[in-house]
Amino acid sequence: MNLKQEPLPQIHLVRDTDLGVFAYELHILAGDFLRDSEYNLRTLATNTGADSIAVMGKNHMWLSDALLAYCPSAELYRTAAMTEYPGARAFLFHTERKEDGRLYGDVLMMGLDTLRQDIERNTLYPYGVSMEYRDGTKAEVAIEKWESMELCEKDALKTWRYLYAPEQVTEWQYRYSNRFSQWKEQAFSYMPQDLEERLNVEYMEEAQNPDTDMYRIPLGTAKQMLLDGGPVYRLFPGGPEKLLPIAAVTGLWYENYREFAVTPEDLGALDRLVRRETDRIMGIRPQHDKLQERRPSPER
Repeated sequence: MNLKQEPLPQIHLVRDTDLGVFAYELHILAGDFLRDSEYNLRTLATNTGADSIAVMGKNHMWLSDALLAYCPSAELYRTAAMTEYPGARAFLFHTERKEDGRLYGDVLMMGLDTLRQDIERNTLYPYGVSMEYRDGTKAEVAIEKWESMELCEKDALKTWRYLYAPEQVTEWQYRYSNRFSQWKEQAFSYMPQDLEERLNVEYMEEAQNPDTDMYRIPLGTAKQMLLDGGPVYRLFPGGPEKLLPIAAVTGLWYENYREFAVTPEDLGALDRLVRRETDRIMGIRPQHDKLQERRPSPER
């Protein structure tokens, strides 16, 4: 099967994978989302629920509790609603278990429009707002009252949050769980590295001087790899050229050609960087005896 020629099906499934590693790799192999990686991975690690959703647009990725994608008051809902990039995608993470601080479970990838349609049918609306004034006084008001309040009144509050009926949230959780299962049944299964490769081909093809025999990486990742002594190439019009490690500190980043790549043979070094960064961001103590390169060097 030629992965580069086969069209992507509507829904993709990655089964029983390290969710933190997969999420971090999305931030560097599907585009340059490094600026969002720390917030998103910490959110994934601290989510008390089993389900998280990430919305990937052109330049940003936002990850949060799946429930918040269905709440108009939440940033994730607004991100899903307002993202206009035609190639926007949604990634649905479901945690099955935790081992040595790592989260394992399934991931669904779909076009953002597929998720939007489900959100429109199952949007959760708050019944009121819980408020705390600066003197410590607390109160609750109906949503109609809240919407009629002046902006200066809201600014005077210490904190506030929307209130949702517990039975409404429970019903949503049950329905979302069923919907996730239905989507899994419709999905095409991929190994994580195969799906990442397909996404990386798209990222590489957007480069000014693409080389589809290599894996494109963001500038920040290139600098990290060079500091580690790993091999990195700059994508020039005449073909990729290997950079010396000193390039990480000599200011070459400010030249005209600021697109970088690694060869399939060097994916092991990239895997080690990903594992180290995932451990750092998610607060995981590295299991040195368990560190292994996740994949052989693929042909591309």
